[in-house]
Amino acid sequence: MSSVSGLATPQRMTVEQYMALPEAEVGHRELVEGELVVSFPTFAHEQAVLNLASEIRAWCRQAAGRGTVSLTIDTVAGPASMLAPDVQWWGPERELPDPHTRPFPLGDLVVEVRSPSTWAVDVGRKRRIYEREGVRELWFVDPLSRTVLVFARSSAGTDEFDAARDLGPAEELSSPLLPGFAVAVAAVFD
Repeated sequence: MSSVSGLATPQRMTVEQYMALPEAEVGHRELVEGELVVSFPTFAHEQAVLNLASEIRAWCRQAAGRGTVSLTIDTVAGPASMLAPDVQWWGPERELPDPHTRPFPLGDLVVEVRSPSTWAVDVGRKRRIYEREGVRELWFVDPLSRTVLVFARSSAGTDEFDAARDLGPAEELSSPLLPGFAVAVAAVFD
């Protein structure tokens, strides 16, 4: 079996096997349904990640009780998936583990920024995992088209993403999870 990056993996892995791998690796890696996937982000990818995380962090710091935001961190998503979303936000009601440990639980809001080497995995298998594992809102940020695709649940009891918005550069990105937060989509890519 080979991963998206073309690196061969001898067999499917569990989260425990993934956690035992040496930390020093080339590229960013994730375990997606037992398959080791390595990505090599572009500069445009990293700039979009930094811009969006900075905007959400600034919003969090404007008032107490606005939750926690993080850049890429190992996140458990079932027995055979250890994902590393580009940006995550956890609501203020979430109790998070010690910040010096890994892995972390999935956030309420998850952001994936397009990396050419893994985009098909992000919008396919990983989207289904996020949906299955209860992520409340998922943003796919695409520096190539300068768009953001938002998947959300219309209510807390909904089992799947049943609301979608495709936002272009002239529109604003906001979320009911982040009251008062808004950023121009174009600014995400500047």
